[in-house]
Amino acid sequence: MPILKLRGGPALSSFRLDKQNARLAALHPSIRIAGHVWWHFTESDNALSAADRVALEKLLDDGLGYQAEEAKGTLLLVVPRLGTISPWSSKATDIAHSCGLAAVRRIERGLGYTLAGGKELERHRDAVLAILHDRMTESVLGSLEEADALFHH
Repeated sequence: MPILKLRGGPALSSFRLDKQNARLAALHPSIRIAGHVWWHFTESDNALSAADRVALEKLLDDGLGYQAEEAKGTLLLVVPRLGTISPWSSKATDIAHSCGLAAVRRIERGLGYTLAGGKELERHRDAVLAILHDRMTESVLGSLEEADALFHH
């Protein structure tokens, strides 16, 4: 089954970004969120037609725009816990089907953090992860390719 990875808009409000960065800076001043973006992952029965892809992209567009440049740093992708289907996914998939996207099996989303901090980031990795995700309901992945695990049946 093909898995489409679509970059979305900014994931955090200014308030939430400042709050998260303050918590990270308490670990070490060099650790901070350099970029944050939603990623949408779509599993389909077959490759989507050009028209279906345009429809899907319009459906997933939150109207907040896109970051022009990729932030430099370490990518951490926070997704729903592997092996589960999030409520967001259930609703988004239902909406896609209502919009005529019958080939879509499931849509899921994850929050992609790009973190600055180099060696200090690695040194404080467990504490950083505790700040950025809820280990009971979310998983942290190190690359977009690892997101394919969201759809393992």
